[in-house]
Amino acid sequence: MIFKSLSSKNYRFFFAGQAFSNLGNMMKQVAVGWLVYRITGSALLLGLVSFSREISAFLFSTVAGVLADRYNKHRLLMVCQSIIAVNAAVLASLTLADQINFELLLGLEILFGLVSGLEMPSRHAFVNDLVEDKNYLTNAIALNSSLFNTARILGPALAGVLIPLIGEGYCFLIYALASFSVVAFFSGIDYRPNPKKLPAKRFTKEFAEGAAYAISTRHIRFIILFVAGLTLVGVSYMVVLPVFAADVFDGGAVIFGYMTSAVGVGSLIGAVFVGTKKNALGLDKLILLGTLLFALGLAVFSFSTLLWVSLLALVTTGLGRVIVFTGSNTLLQTISPEEKRGRVLSFYIMLFMGSLSLGSFLIGWISDTIGAPLTVFCGSIGVLLLAGYYAKSLPLLRKRTYRAIKKSALLWERN
Repeated sequence: MIFKSLSSKNYRFFFAGQAFSNLGNMMKQVAVGWLVYRITGSALLLGLVSFSREISAFLFSTVAGVLADRYNKHRLLMVCQSIIAVNAAVLASLTLADQINFELLLGLEILFGLVSGLEMPSRHAFVNDLVEDKNYLTNAIALNSSLFNTARILGPALAGVLIPLIGEGYCFLIYALASFSVVAFFSGIDYRPNPKKLPAKRFTKEFAEGAAYAISTRHIRFIILFVAGLTLVGVSYMVVLPVFAADVFDGGAVIFGYMTSAVGVGSLIGAVFVGTKKNALGLDKLILLGTLLFALGLAVFSFSTLLWVSLLALVTTGLGRVIVFTGSNTLLQTISPEEKRGRVLSFYIMLFMGSLSLGSFLIGWISDTIGAPLTVFCGSIGVLLLAGYYAKSLPLLRKRTYRAIKKSALLWERN
């Protein structure tokens, strides 16, 4: 049942393109993180690279939401994926020619972040357009998450093996080739946008309209802010995994690859688990469970000095956080009206990327001051406090989201 949404031909092309993109991107992220730490030896600069990439995506994401609601999502994605492919090719060429330095790498990652921020709202909203049977929407979103997290397992493991053998440059080259293949797969999608035309409005008015809706709708606002808070205090632990690999376990890129793959294993389990759900009902309770698992995994990982214990803890963090993010994404797509869905998702992504960028910078800076283990433990306490707040707010959230889910189901049936 986890593959039922693949009955859509267009979604199969999208799925195949995402498979290559995610696998290459996971390899690239490991290679970038390892390259930065190798040439600088600084957790602060490691955090700065992540901060710069994510804050760039943050700056473009709200604008991208209006574009996703106004223009052809398929064309936007094709343009953005083409730019990403060229960016990857330049990164590979500079690294292989031994001309890369921290400043050039930072600039390329900023460009990557800008384009990613532009394409993410369209990519998330595009899934809703590709799946004809809306009963399969939860499955399609979870399947996307499964694909991403399978890549999170395989990509870092491959990078951990390949970096010592062929170097970071060839890992970037593989990502460039994978990115060009995404463009080829997306070109096979026969996308026919909804012929219903909305009245033309000024860009600023559409932006303000989407912002007002996301802020004034209490259950949507709560979900977006909760995910942003969780991202700020917890998710940025991924930035300092190279520090744990090198300093806590006296290892190299292989250990780093094991760690990121362990997160991917847990994430894949969580995505498959969420994907077996028939609809969005009950996801609000699963989000609370995921938050508690995430806090537990972070706490154990921060204290552990045994590699196998740390890997199990990272599996738990991956499991918990993907339940939270997949559940939240599905709820937002289900309860948001079609004409505002792109903008709602853009605010979700904007705050997620903004929190991730700020969290990445802070965790790098604080880790340089008090050490990575204590920093990650403080993050686990923050996640636990958020879980308590979520549990207190759950009854009201449940009432409002269920009402919105039923309203969306009625609209789908009419259409």
